Amino acid sequence: MERAGLSFGKLPAAVSTAPPPIAIGGVGGSGTRVVAQFLIDLGLFLGADLNESNDNLWFTLLFKRREILGARDEQFSDLVAVFRQAMNGSGALSTFQHDLARSLAAADQPSHDAEWLRRRVDSLEAWTAREWRAPRPWGWKEPNTHVVLDRLEPFLPGMKYVHVIRNGLDMAYSANQAQLHLWGPSFLGLERVDGSPRLSLKYWHVIHRLVLDRGRRLGDRFLLLNYDRLCADPEEGLGTLLRFLGAKPPGATRDRLLASIRPSQSVGRFRRHSPSDFDPEDIAFVRELGFDTSYGSA
Repeated sequence: MERAGLSFGKLPAAVSTAPPPIAIGGVGGSGTRVVAQFLIDLGLFLGADLNESNDNLWFTLLFKRREILGARDEQFSDLVAVFRQAMNGSGALSTFQHDLARSLAAADQPSHDAEWLRRRVDSLEAWTAREWRAPRPWGWKEPNTHVVLDRLEPFLPGMKYVHVIRNGLDMAYSANQAQLHLWGPSFLGLERVDGSPRLSLKYWHVIHRLVLDRGRRLGDRFLLLNYDRLCADPEEGLGTLLRFLGAKPPGATRDRLLASIRPSQSVGRFRRHSPSDFDPEDIAFVRELGFDTSYGSA
């Protein structure tokens, strides 16, 4: 069977022999699932506990918690060590790491109950207890990655990050407002948030200003991937992604990836609504990022 032929360059001496990871994130519903499937098809290991959207549920267990925003560097480093150990196949968890993982499943979280979290711990422990595996190209997809991107990078030297983005006006009417409810109070400075299009776009605005700032620090290890543009011009969009990854897949693999790209039916749905749903400065930022903000017939 033909292999994808990824090239990752020289590895930093301070990390294991596994290549630096490639992470995928975005505001929920942005098309991250499709991009994650690309990486799987290209031969990357994205985890052994994935949901139907290709989310890495070990990452969810470890980092998708409001408390993570206030975690000390030592605490954050311990969490990254657990995640890295699971992903690069370097052995069973220590007693400390076992207790740390179990502590994260001791009580319900806003997004997941304790039973769900315990299943993630069981999966994590079962996977790391397996016989040691040789390091291989790896990464993960979890939309909430952008929330802790600045904290992750120092502990994962050389990591690349793909942030998948869609028109914020369309995203404001998505049924998927989980990030807004989880992180909105912290990032918008509000005690409570509703799921209104207005606050959804405001959250999208704030988050993408942060993402762009963090992306500038990553330099050529950051890719802002416009999913709408990818669907409109698959050849160009896929080419951009493959060049970023350093991947040169055989023709059959590339054709399969292209065939999997299908435009979302929700493109342009904002035109069925009124611009009065939003604050003008938020619409202006959407336009600044190159998206169509003109209202008219859908």
